[in-house]
Amino acid sequence: MEKHLSGLGLKIKYGKNVFATYGYLAGTDKQRAADLEAMYLDPEVKAVLCMKGGYGCSRMVDLLDFSKIAKHPKLLIGFSDVTVLLNAIHQKTGLPTMHGGVGIWLGSPKIDAASRADFEAMLFQNQNGRVLKNPNDDAKTLLGGSVEGELIGGNLSLIATLAGTPYDLDFKDKIVFIEDVDEAPYRIDRYFSNLRLAGKLKQAKGFVLGYFTDCVAKEKGSWEISDLIKQYFGNLSVPVITDFASGHDFPFINLPIGIRVKMDAQAKTITIMEELYETH
Repeated sequence: MEKHLSGLGLKIKYGKNVFATYGYLAGTDKQRAADLEAMYLDPEVKAVLCMKGGYGCSRMVDLLDFSKIAKHPKLLIGFSDVTVLLNAIHQKTGLPTMHGGVGIWLGSPKIDAASRADFEAMLFQNQNGRVLKNPNDDAKTLLGGSVEGELIGGNLSLIATLAGTPYDLDFKDKIVFIEDVDEAPYRIDRYFSNLRLAGKLKQAKGFVLGYFTDCVAKEKGSWEISDLIKQYFGNLSVPVITDFASGHDFPFINLPIGIRVKMDAQAKTITIMEELYETH
């Protein structure tokens, strides 16, 4: 990671508690919340890149002072468990965030040229008008159509478990991105059912479904993830793209959270319709 970021001309500043441990967490809840707030308040820091996902953001999101964060706009980049922070910060402050590669992802030997190129384009290029699509053009159209709206979402299990909390994601008139990893199909079924019962599936303008990495059945007779997607999304009256290249696999396309986009399900593209920040 350091070699790649330094090669881009970027300077790295680690959080005070980046190497702390607390059980299976990278420090106590207060330590991790304090580190994140400190990065937003630090004038030297231009963007905040999470080192990894895993678990723990739900434990500390309510410790954040969103009024402080709102006064120091900068881009938070991460995915997986960071879904909690990406959407909470946007909802509480209005600031955009980025469902993007984490530090260990950038240093992975599996990362490909397309993923590196998209990460660099996200950091250094103007975003308004950028067209995002699978490098191998292997996304699929479940339901056609084109629609504009604010993009939200991330990891399915986190989206579902935030329901009923002050950080519940508002699907109304949004384009929603969903991905997951290491979940058996019956658990994905449970999460999709949760969204349906909450009325969320009928509130969104469109859906972009990414990787469902290693979400395979171990028992005979189980449905595949593609079956569940068709069951829950195939009868909706909004555009739906599946197999979009974002989530727990490569190539990885970075997706802006809280930014207006246009999704064209037939072309299998997402076009960013505004800048993240004026500094871009």
